[in-house]
Amino acid sequence: MNILFLDVDGVLNSKQYFLATPKLSQSQLNSSSDPDLLSMKTYTNKNNMWCLGYLLENVPDLKIVISSAWRNCYSLESFRELFKIYGLDGNRIIDKTSKRLSSIRANEIYMWLEDNKGIEKWIALDDHTIFELGDLDKANEILTDNWVGLTMHETFKIIKHFNPDFKEPVIAI
Repeated sequence: MNILFLDVDGVLNSKQYFLATPKLSQSQLNSSSDPDLLSMKTYTNKNNMWCLGYLLENVPDLKIVISSAWRNCYSLESFRELFKIYGLDGNRIIDKTSKRLSSIRANEIYMWLEDNKGIEKWIALDDHTIFELGDLDKANEILTDNWVGLTMHETFKIIKHFNPDFKEPVIAI
């Protein structure tokens, strides 16, 4: 099994996106049939989600574990519903990392991997450094620029991590 540890803030949204997006009011949340889903959709960027969709199309056996702080606010089912809104397969989300002994993301990932044997390859996608420079697992980390979130640049790197024979599409502009 191949795993993507997925952060949200700075990956599926960005500082730039937050500057351009009006904040939800309490009355909007109160009038929604699903305030969690409304909030999640409002604070994710369709362009970043499109890049994630491209990744999922090109790594068909990739499963997602939510490692974002959002995991403490939203259920797995809410994440799956969010994916459906963007036309993505919510069933690819299989779990969330847990906060047990540490709030250090690297430790949460290591604990999840220890509890779930049989992982072929994995990668952590985040906008903040997870692993130290000397760590062997630094190669399993892809960082986004939190001003723009996930772009095709990082998406291609992740695809190549799981499929080294992948060729980026040639687009002439």
